[in-house]
Amino acid sequence: MSKIAWGPLVDGVRFGIAAPDVEVEAGGTIRVQLLCSNSGDRPVHVFGFRADYPRSLRVSPPKADRPFIRVSFADANVLHSPDAFIALAKGTTITTELDLSFVFDRRGVGRWPLAFAYTPVRATGGFVTFAPPTEGLSTGVTELFVTLARSLRESGIDATGEASLDTALLCDDPTLPAMLSAYGDGGAAFLARRVARVLSPGSESTIGWRAFHALARMGGAGIEAATRAREEVPHAAAALNATVAWTQHLMGHAAPPEHLPFATQLEQIIYQPEMRGNFFLSWTAYESAVHGARRAELMGNGQRIISTRKTLDEMPRVTRGSLSEGQVRMVLEALRGSAVWSLKPLRERALPDEPMPTLDVRLALGNQFHRQVAMLNGEWRQGPGAFLATLLDRLADERNPLSQPPPQ
Repeated sequence: MSKIAWGPLVDGVRFGIAAPDVEVEAGGTIRVQLLCSNSGDRPVHVFGFRADYPRSLRVSPPKADRPFIRVSFADANVLHSPDAFIALAKGTTITTELDLSFVFDRRGVGRWPLAFAYTPVRATGGFVTFAPPTEGLSTGVTELFVTLARSLRESGIDATGEASLDTALLCDDPTLPAMLSAYGDGGAAFLARRVARVLSPGSESTIGWRAFHALARMGGAGIEAATRAREEVPHAAAALNATVAWTQHLMGHAAPPEHLPFATQLEQIIYQPEMRGNFFLSWTAYESAVHGARRAELMGNGQRIISTRKTLDEMPRVTRGSLSEGQVRMVLEALRGSAVWSLKPLRERALPDEPMPTLDVRLALGNQFHRQVAMLNGEWRQGPGAFLATLLDRLADERNPLSQPPPQ
């Protein structure tokens, strides 16, 4: 780490930041050190330094009156329990790491001035916490030197080429495959690094999911690129593992051993309707105090139950109907097509008020034939489960008595 850039002293407390003193790669793992020192005459309670308590970051780009990137905790608008704070005694210093990998993956190469600002974070029960001025207590300004990834440089992808590929990926340009193939293995390496962005919230994840699907279409070359990228961008290992699993599924590989009983049973009940006696599926599209709830249940015999509760209602409205054998089979095939046994959440943080649809599937008696998947709405809509989620939404539409699923 480079020299610590300390900020001003307020009530005996000051914050400092230290960036790596070597160049770091865009898209790689980029962590900076945040410190807090107390030289006052009493202990203070500060947020964000407990390793066992979740936190999130807010990043603001440079402005005319603030020519540096400003990072702060994005947890200031809610109340936190007292165990979210750590007591900093007089004459002591604590430290934590801030993972800024995705920030500089999107921002690109260059020398970037950076500072952290600690804003007031409140606790429940009148617990007294350190409260700097409303605009925050800032550290000094440090500098990050971000370069193009070595794997991309070695493939002939310079900053201009990387920008062109990003634009094509974001715009879903039909010429993207040709652009990628011009770089050989470098094209797959580019996509593998962009897959990391599925871990970003909101629209920022769009380019990541498009890279996810583009890499999967490369088959074996995509798997090799994802495997190499796991070593270069370890913070994105979960996203890259999901890419490998999805690519293997598209290539017709058998399900992993731990999921093989479930996948085999699903294959059987698709073609043998008489085995669907214990099949049960529930889809909770949303459930909250603000928006109410919508839930659909489907049994192996085609019986379908929809429960809808509006915001101010205490009891849900229940609608019953039935699906034909062919419609039930379509749902089962969608479960198989999406490799439902491998679907899992990737993002740690939701957007404000983002729903988390939940799918619960039971094929037969026994835990090995039961799967429950709860993912953020953006992950359902853009990831491997996109078609399945659309189908289940149609299944939960009470305006259509039969909830006819859309054609494949």
